[in-house]
Amino acid sequence: MTKRHILRLATRIGLATLVVVIAAGTASAVGPAPGPVQAAALGARAFIYGNPLLELLRVRDTATSVPCPDDRGLAPVNAISSRPAFITPDEKLVVAPNVDTLYSMAHLDLSEGPVVLSHPDMGDRYFNFQLMDSYTNVVGYVGSRTTGSDAGKFAITWSGAPGPEVPGATTITVSDSRIWLLGRTLAGDEADRADAFALMSQYSVTPPAGPQTFTDCAPFVPVEPPKPEGTALLDAISAAMEQNPPPIRDAAELAELARIGVGPGLRVADAGLSPVAFRALDRAVRAAESSLPAVVSGSQYAGALRNQGWSSPPDTIGDYGTDYTTRAGVAEIGLGANTPEEAAYVTALLDRNGLPLNGANSYRLHFPPGEQPPADAFFSITVYDGDGFLPPVPGDRHSISDSRPGLVYQPDGSLDLILSRDDPGVPGANWLPLPDGPFRVYLRMYVPESPVLDGSWSPPGIERWNR
Repeated sequence: MTKRHILRLATRIGLATLVVVIAAGTASAVGPAPGPVQAAALGARAFIYGNPLLELLRVRDTATSVPCPDDRGLAPVNAISSRPAFITPDEKLVVAPNVDTLYSMAHLDLSEGPVVLSHPDMGDRYFNFQLMDSYTNVVGYVGSRTTGSDAGKFAITWSGAPGPEVPGATTITVSDSRIWLLGRTLAGDEADRADAFALMSQYSVTPPAGPQTFTDCAPFVPVEPPKPEGTALLDAISAAMEQNPPPIRDAAELAELARIGVGPGLRVADAGLSPVAFRALDRAVRAAESSLPAVVSGSQYAGALRNQGWSSPPDTIGDYGTDYTTRAGVAEIGLGANTPEEAAYVTALLDRNGLPLNGANSYRLHFPPGEQPPADAFFSITVYDGDGFLPPVPGDRHSISDSRPGLVYQPDGSLDLILSRDDPGVPGANWLPLPDGPFRVYLRMYVPESPVLDGSWSPPGIERWNR
């Protein structure tokens, strides 16, 4: 790395991140190049480290390629878009989509100064705006839990270019110049969704140059380029890191990855690997990518076997620090997850006896009196098919929630859910229809109470039920 290169990087990314770059560049020049075994191991680590960044950039590039905000949640940089409806079974957009809140999305560029997020008085309606850096870490919140429901104005500011204070705005300082803003607004039936969207239509994002105007809003279909593979994928990670500097805390990991030519300003071809080591590296990256879904699924099933069929993510979810493995797993199955303080997620993959859930059977989920999911905002229970998508079921009854009218409790205060393909015909039953074949159940608790956070509460196992 030349002196000119160092000065150019210092000007563009700041001195703090430059420490990471220098550490990586220095490590790549020290000691012999890794042999095949070391190269393969480091290649898998590099994929685990960098794939969440590529996934977020894929979302960013797709979302911001449109000329105008639209109702799919797509919008140009420094503009916000909101969806007026829930995702449907026909839309295979994301795994395990939420059908309790409507989504808003914006991709912010703070390099020219603060971008202002505004929202109206939300009354008693739950909402949150989750701010994530380029590596999918949650770096801040605006919403019911953190900033209250009164009308708000927030200047989201990059520490590298703070700019002037924005009159009347609360400053939120972040250490990344590119921020993914993901909003969730509680909604229920069709009438309530209309009320929620009326509020969401008042959400605004204003860049330093002032409000944007959009005139050429012809229909536009974003094109997603193919994802590179093998060592080309590692070079893509390096290029992405150069444009999205990694956190300073990752310096030690980047120093290791630099040995195979992965890091800001690096390329695999310059790492001095032997042909055999290069081939081992390429194969290891391809194997890591192809096996990640199975590894994540295996980890979930192992957790489910230990906890009456339910699997819970690690406490580091959303605020990963150096837990790169969890970060990669979450990016694979739930990119953009909240931190536990905002929302707790548990997934049932097995029944209480450790057998796979299958729509050929009927099930009951029974919460004893006083043992319903403890959440300050609301809880919901949603059924997905075996791949994690919404199945086509009668009446689009995908979810039940205590935020909606109609939830029925038994006379003793207990809560029963019946999960079956056909209406069980049981008076007072809270029925969720099942798809044919394998399925899974998600329990979400928004603003969970302390028993959830400290692990003293966990959901009961789902039991086989005979009518």
